[in-house]
Amino acid sequence: MPKELDVAIKAAKEAGKILERGFHDIQTVRMKTGRDLITGMDFKSEKRILSILRKSFPHYSIYSEESGKKMKDSVYMWVVDPLDGTTNYSIKNPFFDVSIALMKRNEPVVGVVHAPATKEMFYAEKGRGAYLNGKRIRVSKEFDISKTLLTYCHNSDDRNVMRITEVFRRIKPLPIDFNKMRAGALEIAFVAAGRVGCYLTCGFHSYDVAAGTLLVREAGGRVTDFEGKEFNSESKDFLASNGRVHDRILELLKGI
Repeated sequence: MPKELDVAIKAAKEAGKILERGFHDIQTVRMKTGRDLITGMDFKSEKRILSILRKSFPHYSIYSEESGKKMKDSVYMWVVDPLDGTTNYSIKNPFFDVSIALMKRNEPVVGVVHAPATKEMFYAEKGRGAYLNGKRIRVSKEFDISKTLLTYCHNSDDRNVMRITEVFRRIKPLPIDFNKMRAGALEIAFVAAGRVGCYLTCGFHSYDVAAGTLLVREAGGRVTDFEGKEFNSESKDFLASNGRVHDRILELLKGI
């Protein structure tokens, strides 16, 4: 489905331009729910993305972070995060992105993650590989978790904070570099590109991981829940890796 991919890339680029223009002049930052931040740029980015997607595919459903679900009688659904890494963006940290995925019956078939600050466009189409700015990407070949970077995220729910704290407790004695970069979709894209060995999160929305799931799979990686079951729309946890360190990480996550 080259047209869907092309339109998703176009929408991500246009949204990226909007976010770039507002990056140094953020005027509105407020709490959305819990500890989540929102800026006026979230809405501007979303408005542009949805306009482009609806113009080309008026009969597809849409699920976007800011406006929620708009259902149509279709097997296809666009899943959109117009500004992933809002906290970073709000403090002028350039590690943020736009994430767009197309789901067919809850399975990602197109995935796009665009990092405006670095002009990097990660994209994948089911069965056709993963790419960064037109060049094929693959996950890393590293087997030793002490030689690769692991990243994580979690929502503000108390239970998930406790769970990630337990992950820290188990990892602390080990020679593992474990970091929070605050832009989940981009971190998953980094797994696909071989820059990060593993990304995990407990407590998430589909727009957080949909595009990245396809990127990692198409780049030769592995995506499961914390029990090692193949990740799907019903999963409660998310673990994406280069595949080589996956089982070792699952051992550390056992029972969490």
